[in-house]
Amino acid sequence: MDSLENKTKKSEKRVKIAEDSFTISPAARKNISILLIEPDANTRTNLRAAIKSLGFGIITDAASHGIGLERINDRKYDYVLFDSKASNLKPSDFLANLLNQDPDCIAIPTSGSPRVDDVFDLFVIGARGFLVKPFTIDSVDESLIWATKGEPIAEAVLQAKDRNEALVAVMMSALDNVATLMRQSRQFETALRDLPKAMRRFMRSADLAKTFCKGSDDILSNTIYEFCMARSQGPASRLGRLRKKLQNNRGPEETATP
Repeated sequence: MDSLENKTKKSEKRVKIAEDSFTISPAARKNISILLIEPDANTRTNLRAAIKSLGFGIITDAASHGIGLERINDRKYDYVLFDSKASNLKPSDFLANLLNQDPDCIAIPTSGSPRVDDVFDLFVIGARGFLVKPFTIDSVDESLIWATKGEPIAEAVLQAKDRNEALVAVMMSALDNVATLMRQSRQFETALRDLPKAMRRFMRSADLAKTFCKGSDDILSNTIYEFCMARSQGPASRLGRLRKKLQNNRGPEETATP
């Protein structure tokens, strides 16, 4: 059996691994430029204050998508946070123009009703993350970090005919990976190293499913139930084939090796 000292060292090691890389350094934040597009003056002021408190150094705002495009014509921005409701320009047209001018820009739509608004369609165009309103300083920080270092939404989800089914498939695939790494971490250092990343991926996939599912939470719960029932049938089922496709798309780097 491990001594208390060894257990403590292992615990501290896990914490260090978890905290190592999934952040944006203070030095990097100072040099990052951000454009905010928000029609509501109070929300715009509060969002600007939240971003400033997080240490980001260059912040510009605009009250409409049209004004935002004028700002983009003047200079490039590392991030653009923009309201998902139309102002004097459709958000989809704004995003297409933005990415046409600067494909490397990280575009993040904001919305108070992500299920109702066309936020998901913006992912298909090229948005990298999302921010739900009302927001907190922590949720703003998480949104910026995920858009920078998190994985984009899987193409299988973006192009799926049944969005709920695809979102659940991604979530359950991520859960499978967590379970595998937890088992392997008892023996292999590589699995222990990869576990925090896998856990973040699972939590993010669950958040995406809850935020962007079509219909009510009950409909999402029923989709999860149907998916779990279909798993027993293996790849022969439609859900099983989707799950297998997602696993294959992850590639060999998802599985820990000794």
